[in-house]
Amino acid sequence: MLKKFKLIVLYSKNMGPGWALFRLQYELKKRMGYFSRVNKSILNKANKPSSNLFYFSKPGLVNPNYSFKTNKENKIIGKAENALNGKIFAFSHTYMDYAEANGRINWHLNPVLKVEAPRNVPWNKLPDFGPYGDIKLIWEASRFPQVFFFINAFSLTKDEKYARGCLQQIEHWIDNNPFPYGVNYKCGQEISFRLFAWILALDYFYDYLSPELTRKIVKNIYISLLRVAANIDFAAKSVKNNHSISEAAGLLIGGVLFPQFPESQKFIKKGIKYLQKELSYQVYDDGAYIQHSFNYQRLALDVLSFVIIIAKKNKLQLPEIIYTAHKKMIAFLSAFVQPNGFLPNYGQNDGSYLFPLAASHYRDFRESINLASAVHEPYTYFFKDYATLIQFFNLKAKAGRQLSENQKFDTGGYYILKNKYSFSFIRCHSYKHRPAQSDMLHLDVWKDGVNVFCDSGTFSYNVDKNFKRQFFGTRGHNTVMLNQSNQMEEILHFGWANWIKSKLIYFDGKAFEGEHYGYKKEEHAIHRRKVQLENNKIFITDTITGDKNSLIKIEQIWNSPLNFKMVSSNKFENEHVRIHANINGKKEEAYLSEYYNDYYTGTRIIFSVEAQLPFIIKTSIEIL
Repeated sequence: MLKKFKLIVLYSKNMGPGWALFRLQYELKKRMGYFSRVNKSILNKANKPSSNLFYFSKPGLVNPNYSFKTNKENKIIGKAENALNGKIFAFSHTYMDYAEANGRINWHLNPVLKVEAPRNVPWNKLPDFGPYGDIKLIWEASRFPQVFFFINAFSLTKDEKYARGCLQQIEHWIDNNPFPYGVNYKCGQEISFRLFAWILALDYFYDYLSPELTRKIVKNIYISLLRVAANIDFAAKSVKNNHSISEAAGLLIGGVLFPQFPESQKFIKKGIKYLQKELSYQVYDDGAYIQHSFNYQRLALDVLSFVIIIAKKNKLQLPEIIYTAHKKMIAFLSAFVQPNGFLPNYGQNDGSYLFPLAASHYRDFRESINLASAVHEPYTYFFKDYATLIQFFNLKAKAGRQLSENQKFDTGGYYILKNKYSFSFIRCHSYKHRPAQSDMLHLDVWKDGVNVFCDSGTFSYNVDKNFKRQFFGTRGHNTVMLNQSNQMEEILHFGWANWIKSKLIYFDGKAFEGEHYGYKKEEHAIHRRKVQLENNKIFITDTITGDKNSLIKIEQIWNSPLNFKMVSSNKFENEHVRIHANINGKKEEAYLSEYYNDYYTGTRIIFSVEAQLPFIIKTSIEIL
């Protein structure tokens, strides 16, 4: 108990005194009924008699001649057909059945556990981790990814059932989610994503709107914006990541597109204020992102692309930092693009994809990078096969940009080693903001779009702690583990104490050397890693030094989606790669997750030894 208390104190110190003070004030507000009073105030504003407040002026964001092009027409229409029957293609991967007996969606259902969250309890009195299981499974249908399935199906068939079905689901959601009740009002980012989808649905299916339905939808949008505005500080001061960017974007977009709301100018000002503040520290100077997650960085990129599109169409000049941060992220992400458009599955990944219109795999970043480029200038990085979003938003652009050749991102701590045989990157970073994974000196290795040694992914945020370590912990990464312990100590649900410090020693594009101090306190050890690229071979030298005289268990870990055969006690291979070390190794199952709430088994190769320090592991990876 004492150790846990010390870790909480250390975590609070790392997060900063402002974070700790805010969390204390926030808990006091909850207990003193503050948010119940805010909820009542929001309802009072929304229920004032008004004949001209809840209307929608078509913003012209969407190309009226949008025509989805695909050779997978049946699959695309199938997503819409399933959505009509309450089965939602969730987390960009799998169908989840939210249907009730009448075929309508149960918006409060965890479709895996078949358990409902309470629908008559205000959002502020519901826990994030309750008896209804992973709250993200409930939220997914209420993000309305199905809007984009309906739009695609309508563009292919012109069948009115998709337009009417889309609008009916929005109306059904409003009828079954009266504010402020239920988990679907708990998160301002989830509310913002829902509003983005609704706004595009209203624009695209404008001809199918009745005055009564328009009034109902716009009234809920107004309530939702007031809810986000009243609690955005929780995202900005406590969560401190893409949530605050999304919520600020929601306020800005809502204020611009609904100028009739009495608070519209306040929404715009608050949205701009928070975007400026959050982007100033969330996007690093080199374009790396605060969450150290490629998927979440793509999400933030898409949100900003949407903001810039709406600002340009409404002749709103945004602060320069928004454009600058957006461009930095484009350059950073483009440096990691593989031949198939994938980026490494590095960092937290919940399958978020703001605009799931394209037929390509959601891990294919080419659509998002092309859209982001096109909102600035009429040039993209990739050919027209990856211009679905550009067409949807009625932008004009042609391929003409070159991918970033930058290999060194010192602020973010990413170092790329690449040649015609392989692509790899290594992490070497001192955390200044909350880390998500215990993974320093992780080495990701690719061959021709195949991730031969990978990050294990995320799986779920609400899962048994021991199983969660398989993904978030050091064992889920390609680095060295000492005495079977993580490089940092876990605290609270998403936290790590004793944040890792690292040091770059050398990097020239062909060789890297660095060290981290995550094991210095507990194991009195330092891990130094040297990586050299020579033609089709990667040479890794791991040196572990320390002042303990006793034996220490050293494990060098390699996670892969591929099968390996054991050639000898210290050599493993398959058709893509051969790995060999100066100590013996073994194979075991690795748990890998490419999609949220889903995992599969791959191979984990562990070279291990019990030895006194210092000790050196020499490893070679040969690309075949």
